[in-house]
Amino acid sequence: MRLSICIPAYNFGAFINQTLDSIWGQCQSAHDAVEVLVVDGASTDNTAIVVNERAAGWPQLKYVRLPRRGGIDADLAESVRLARGEYCWLFSGDDVMRDGAFEQALQWLGRGHDVYLCKHSNCDLNMKVLGEHPVFRSDVVQIAELSDPQQRLAYLSEGMTSEAVFSFISSLIVRRDKWLSVHDPQEFMGSCWAHVARLFAAAQTQLRVCYVGEIWIDRRGENDSFRDRGIVNRLRIAVDGYHSIAERFFGHASPEAAEIRRMVRNDLQFKVWLHAKCRTREAPAIESRRELDRLMATCYGDPDVKCWLIRITYRLMPVVVYRMLRGVYRRMSRMCQMIGIRG
Repeated sequence: MRLSICIPAYNFGAFINQTLDSIWGQCQSAHDAVEVLVVDGASTDNTAIVVNERAAGWPQLKYVRLPRRGGIDADLAESVRLARGEYCWLFSGDDVMRDGAFEQALQWLGRGHDVYLCKHSNCDLNMKVLGEHPVFRSDVVQIAELSDPQQRLAYLSEGMTSEAVFSFISSLIVRRDKWLSVHDPQEFMGSCWAHVARLFAAAQTQLRVCYVGEIWIDRRGENDSFRDRGIVNRLRIAVDGYHSIAERFFGHASPEAAEIRRMVRNDLQFKVWLHAKCRTREAPAIESRRELDRLMATCYGDPDVKCWLIRITYRLMPVVVYRMLRGVYRRMSRMCQMIGIRG
């Protein structure tokens, strides 16, 4: 079997039908080449009902329900372990595969690389496309052997966001035997980035990555499963997680780690930090100002002028000023919508 589409799911009953619809229509003519595997981490909603109804008329679709919730890292690893394909497309249960992407993926797999990385669009909760998400400085095809220091640094230097270093699972197709060649990275299990650590571990010996520069995925927004734990916690996952991976595999002072930190900063726009600062005033029981300050100092801790200026601006800008600017922006946005202007 050529390709397993591995979908770890937890309480995605409201969205997974749309995800499966986007896949089903494209793989019906490739019965022997593909399987779709949904691994349910003990959902408490109707995920099981939705997927089992689909599986009844779709032999390529397999549903496995785990006895307890393991979290995204454990459930994703289990889905790859259970897969039978030569390659595994790691796929989120609320994203949508674009028309033609499956056929394009099969063609690219013929080139024999270890990891394929595609691009995606950002959408709202109802899958209205809002724009393309940047991955590299340009959308040309890039191929790099990450075990080679020169190629690795060139690859990282071209990256715009952490998706260049595997943060978004639906953009990743991985050779299964390469994934299984390293053990579960216990140090990072539960961090949300165990798959990233696993790929960097594999790259210690050999990992050939290909960025195809094409949009294959529409990513559903406004459905962050960690949203109920607060924005500061979400920033912690991103900052501490990727900084720990960069330090573990390359060392803090390495040029590779510096490039990874830069990509994380690009992910987290300055307005996100100001919004989080505002939230620490509005909901101090959930949002910790002390933790937010620590994360800001960590994220922008590199010794350059830009990082210093952002740290100073963050510290000195009063919350009331941010609230005022945010209110003006929202009023202007509503006004533009009323008169037909599109931003």
